[in-house]
This record gives sequence, C-alpha cells and structure tokens, in this order.
Amino acid sequence: MPIKQKRGRTIRKRTLKRVTRNCLVNRWGRENAMGEQQKAATKGSRKTLEMARNTWKFIRQDYGEGHEHKNAGKPVVWSCALVEKELYYSMGLFPYYPEQFASLCAVRRKTKDSEKEAVRFARYAEQAGYSTDLCGYERVCTGYVVNGDLSDAPLGGMAPPDMLVTTSSVCDVRLKWFEDMAQRLQVPLFTLDRPEQVFEDIMGHPKPHEILYYRSQLEDFLSFTTEVTGNKFDQDRLNECMDWAYKTNELRLEILELRKNVPSPMGSADSFATMYPGMYCSGTERAYEFYKALRDEVRAKVKAGKGQIPNERFRLLWFGIPIWFNMSIFNYFEPVGGVFAYEPNYNPVPSPPRNTADPLTEMAIRTLSIGTSMGSRIRAVLEQCTEYNIVGGVLAYLITCRPYYLPVLELARVLKKELGVPSVFIESDLVDERSYSEAQVRTRMDAFSEMILKKMETEAACQTG
Repeated sequence: MPIKQKRGRTIRKRTLKRVTRNCLVNRWGRENAMGEQQKAATKGSRKTLEMARNTWKFIRQDYGEGHEHKNAGKPVVWSCALVEKELYYSMGLFPYYPEQFASLCAVRRKTKDSEKEAVRFARYAEQAGYSTDLCGYERVCTGYVVNGDLSDAPLGGMAPPDMLVTTSSVCDVRLKWFEDMAQRLQVPLFTLDRPEQVFEDIMGHPKPHEILYYRSQLEDFLSFTTEVTGNKFDQDRLNECMDWAYKTNELRLEILELRKNVPSPMGSADSFATMYPGMYCSGTERAYEFYKALRDEVRAKVKAGKGQIPNERFRLLWFGIPIWFNMSIFNYFEPVGGVFAYEPNYNPVPSPPRNTADPLTEMAIRTLSIGTSMGSRIRAVLEQCTEYNIVGGVLAYLITCRPYYLPVLELARVLKKELGVPSVFIESDLVDERSYSEAQVRTRMDAFSEMILKKMETEAACQTG
C-alpha cells in the first residue's frame, strides 16, 4: 500500500552519530578542492543552440509562476522526476522538484567569491549529522530545509509545499529523504509504489496485473490529493495534459533522430541544458512550444551541414547524470575535434497510443513499459553507440549514487568487449564540487583523447596500407 502520512519518519539518529565532524571536513579531501583554481575550473558549458541558451529564461519563469501560484492560495507539491507530471497539472497543483533544485544550486553562487549554493546547503545537512556518503541531491535539499528560510536560495527557492510525493522506483535514498523532509516541513507525504521492470531491451510489455496495480496507485494518489487540497479529479483536463505530453514526446524523439547526423548538430551540453521542459513540465503547452522551436533549430543545422564544432573528428558517449557544477566538461575535447554526440539520460522513449477513455491505464502502461534493470539499460546503450557513431565513452562514476556507479563498471566492460569502444571514468558527486578533483579529471581526459586519436591514426594507416 502507498504511504499516507502527515509526518514522515526521520533518518535514525544512531546512524547519524557514526559520522564525526572530522569526517565531514576531510571526506574526499574536500576543503583542499575549494581553492580559487577549483572555482575557476568548475563552470558552465559553451552551448551551440539558441534554445539551449534560452532554457534559463524558461526555468526562471517556471519558478516565478510557482511562487505566484502559492501566493494565490493554490496548492504546491514537491516531488521527484519519475512521477507523472500530467497528474499535477490536471489536479491544479504546481510541482517543484528537489532533485532539479539541487542541480540549480550546483551552478549558482550568492556572490562571485562565495562557494556554490549546493555546497552551502550541503554543509547545513552535514552539520546536522547527515553523512557525506549520502546522495548530493539529498544533502543539498535537506540542508535547504534545515536552514529554515526556503526563500534564501536561487530564484527565491521552492515555494513552501502543501504535500510531498515520491516513488519507490530506482533511487535508494529517496524514500527516507522525502519522509525526512515531510516530517521537518510538517506536510503529508504520498509514495507511489512502482514495480521495477526487467526486459530484454529498454522497452517491453508490462504484465496485466502490474498495470492494474500501478493504476490503483494512481487512483489512490488522486484520492489523496483531493483529501489534502480539496481539488477534484477532472478526466478531461488530464486528457488535455496527456495530449500535450504525447505531442511533446514525439518532438523530442524527432530531435534524437536528427542528432544522429554527422556532423553532430546537437551535443550533450545542449541536451542537458534543454531537458528541463520535458522532464519537469510534461503535459503543458509551453513545453511543447519549447521543443517545437528546438526541433526546428536542430533541423536547420542538419540541413545546413553545421555541427557543434567546425571540424568534428570523433564522437563520444556520456553515461550518467552530469556533474552539474562543471558542465564545461562537455566542451573539453572540442580543441582536438571531439564532441559528445549522445547521452542516454533524460531522453524520451516512444509512448503508447492515446487512450482517452482510460488515461490512467495509458499512463500506467507508459510508465511500466520502460525497463529499469542494468541489463536493459546497457543493451540500449550498445545500440545507441552504433547509431550515433560513438568511438569512446566518458562514464560518470557518481560516488554517492548507487543506481549509476554500479552500471558503469559493467558498461565499460561490455563497450570494450562488444564494440571495441574504450571508456574513462570520472569520479564525483552530482552537485557537490568538493568531491571533484580537476587535476585528476584533466589527466584522465587528456590520456583518453590521446588514446582515441592514436587509435584513429592506426586504423587510418591500416586502411590506406
């Protein structure tokens, strides 16, 4: 049964007592990593698309609308990326996403000389006893809540929530993290229990009993929302949101196909920059209009034969959540002709046909048709490497995120064995730059690019010889 509670349980104090102040300061040699050189090294990416540069305006407007929504006495929900956003918009809720908020804090400073906001909030959590081994998203958002002033944050922070909603899928820490925030904020919490899916490929066919079960979870969520907010479920409104979501997804799939062209018209820097509307505003007209404009821009570049850089020599895969505080890593190989052509994270998969008579069943099928196992994810990456002409992989070894640091080890092995594609690991947290060693990353990346270029020269010599 889904969790319905007015107050979530806190993380056990006896676990937190094992963490000492010295450990909090010295873990990963963090303090040494925050010198002026480190501040200069961790910066934003160079974007090649106008729509990518416009995303910040979209995000800023979205946060502002959320505050207006709250000020008008309308309900706000804090949720996670894997919950179906169309439910919120159809029920008159404005959603904020703590995971996304943490990534926002990773790129913002209060002043040009201060540390990143993500580090500031993570320190609050650590001072309250939370281990540095915990997910960076969790520490940042817990510290944000512990700080007590929700407006003391980039873009005025997330508007205070009336309820929290999370899911059991994928993430280990999210269940307790959201329970902890719900307890601290004194708001009710709902957890959608989602069956994990294991398919041969990234997409498959969920079993009928799984569909029925998850549909019942969605129904329970609607009842919970009505109980908390008084807002009634409107199936026509949900169908309208589902229509926008379906059309938006089709545009995003079209963009993925355009990205297969050589030279690469849109790289990972632009893709990660433009994922916000699709990930967090699915079911809205403004998300559809955003991707329509993005599709047109990418299509125009393909028609003109323009790539990310003038002289593309090799194409790379990025696997994992990006290191949000240092997005410039996606431009690192450009001086030697290397571009990040593809990344599997945050990209869409085909949606099932619309079912206006029963949109909740359609939503359940859409959600449960995506495989969540390590094997299905790796098989999908192998196919994509062939389709996108990938010759090397940069794999984010996210030291505080088990769903990502475990697959990269197997992925590196399979890439080499099946495709002859070499890879390199980049170790870091998602949002906490104190875990990041710029010197180590540069050394690894330089050696990796030299290896790829040498391999290309050898292969070219064999072909001419």
